[in-house]
Amino acid sequence: MKWTLPYPRGLVAQALVLSLVACGGGSDTPSSGATTDPAPTPAVADPLLASQWHLFNTGQSGGTPGVDVGLSAVVERGEGVKVAVVDGAVQIAHPDLAPNLAAGSHNYLTGGSDPSPSEPGAGQAFDDSAGGPDDAHGTAVAGILAARADNGYGGRGVAPAVQFMAFNPIAQSTDINMADAMARAWQGGAAVVNNSWGPPDPGSGGTGSYYRSSVLWQQAVLQGVAQGRGGLGSVYVIAAGNGGGAGDNSNRDGYANFRAVLTVGAVDDHNRPTSYTEPGSNVLVAAPSGNVLGGVQSTAGVLTTDIAGARGYANVSSSQGADHTAFFDGTSASTPMVSGVVALMLQANPRLSWRDVRWILAATAVPATLAVGQAAPEPSAINSHGFQEQVGFGRVNATAAVNMARGFAGVGAEKSCPSGVLAGGGVDLADNSGTPQTLRWSTAGCGLSQVEFVTVRVVSNHSYSGDLRVVLRSPLGRVSRLALPHSCVDGVCTSLLSGYTFGSVRHLGEGAGGEWSLLVSDEQAEDTGRVISWEVVLYGH
Repeated sequence: MKWTLPYPRGLVAQALVLSLVACGGGSDTPSSGATTDPAPTPAVADPLLASQWHLFNTGQSGGTPGVDVGLSAVVERGEGVKVAVVDGAVQIAHPDLAPNLAAGSHNYLTGGSDPSPSEPGAGQAFDDSAGGPDDAHGTAVAGILAARADNGYGGRGVAPAVQFMAFNPIAQSTDINMADAMARAWQGGAAVVNNSWGPPDPGSGGTGSYYRSSVLWQQAVLQGVAQGRGGLGSVYVIAAGNGGGAGDNSNRDGYANFRAVLTVGAVDDHNRPTSYTEPGSNVLVAAPSGNVLGGVQSTAGVLTTDIAGARGYANVSSSQGADHTAFFDGTSASTPMVSGVVALMLQANPRLSWRDVRWILAATAVPATLAVGQAAPEPSAINSHGFQEQVGFGRVNATAAVNMARGFAGVGAEKSCPSGVLAGGGVDLADNSGTPQTLRWSTAGCGLSQVEFVTVRVVSNHSYSGDLRVVLRSPLGRVSRLALPHSCVDGVCTSLLSGYTFGSVRHLGEGAGGEWSLLVSDEQAEDTGRVISWEVVLYGH
């Protein structure tokens, strides 16, 4: 397995694909790339705040006023909430981050407690490989979430008073390390765990096919939502992915479609789904980010922390001096915004469960502005404006989410309703046909009143899984498009013979009772096969 950190596309093109071996050095002590903390005077305005349109959009970037994370009426700043940033490197000694640093960080390259970028050698060329001296990705992510406010330096984060710790498993991205980071986070007291990473998109070395998440990683996350925060569950937030422009779908990512994570897409400063954000029935909400078209910045990027000093994004391009960049983008940028909003919600109501958080974010999100040719929203049980696969239930709204969180009684204990393994159709799917094979399951005696999440496991012997369209239809007739026909890079598609599990939040708030249907069709020529079996699990209350 490989992972990518979705770097700002209009800025850095190198080193998007990360292997499962160590990529460089590391340090047990704060990176000397950090400048000396200027000992800012408390409550001094942040000089770059006016440029942070994603926090307070007045149209300063040329965007639409009000298209931001919705902080206008929020008094919470994340006090008392601990978060974790899981990435390739995070410069924890950065002057805009260090005041919020908590104990518990870990470096997977060195075994030490400082996951900062490695020290550059004398005259070393630009190197933004994971953990390398110019790997500024995690530092930028951390700044969006947790940069200190009112310190007379740089800008601020969405939750500028949170405590944070950081982990760099992407720098040595084995399944064991990735799972360990998920476990260290909740065991170290993290209420929110930010994951701005994912499998490589087609444009950065991926096949565009299905990626299964590791069982070790799944187990660690499930432990986190079951045991974190005294049983209320740590909240795992993850990027939907940046392969939308190349036809990728977030539901083909077994990390982003896992039932215990909250998946985040992106809109630009005009509230439009970005050109790269990956659609999927697993996408819960979206948040602002920069947009790119053809590798050129087309709308404003996100201003955040860079590696302090001359390395990092400043080595390539920056309009904000050596310690900050104005060009961060991707779902890597939108994800920590949602993590920050979750921290604000948890300060407002520490009794919220991780499932309460998902419910509230969906119920309070605002609709995106869709362009001609983009799919229209479809009716939803949780809100009035519906669900759209690029942005889920809409753009996150911190003010509405925090207000709802304050008095939210909770959705109650989680229940599940499994179908058990169901037989497939018994015959090959018609080749290159738009007529689906329809498989049915009735939920008689299910015991759920409202659905929160649905998993669908499909086993097929089809010789080219990219031919398949797989759609789940609820008793209300609402559909989750789990898989769409697509081409796999170099013709290499993941086999579904051992099964693949899809995830969907699209039916959030719907009743569980009635007939659920799976519609499967083969819509590209030549290859054939059949559905061997399928299985549905409804989760809810």
